[in-house]
Amino acid sequence: MDHLILAATEEGLGTCWIGAFDPEAAREVLQLPEGVEPIAFTPLGYPACSPKPKSRKELDQIVHYEHWDAV
Repeated sequence: MDHLILAATEEGLGTCWIGAFDPEAAREVLQLPEGVEPIAFTPLGYPACSPKPKSRKELDQIVHYEHWDAV
């Protein structure tokens, strides 16, 4: 699933991992045979907008070597 999501992102598609669903309902809708257990889904499509870059802390603010420095 993670490789599929990364490949989709590389192609400009939006997606996300969905693991919270009713497996019985999914089995019925997808007409899955007995013994096939759905474990994850991912929607796939072109996003309506692109997320803005996240602000990130500098590495020296979150990494400490040998001892703890109060920031």
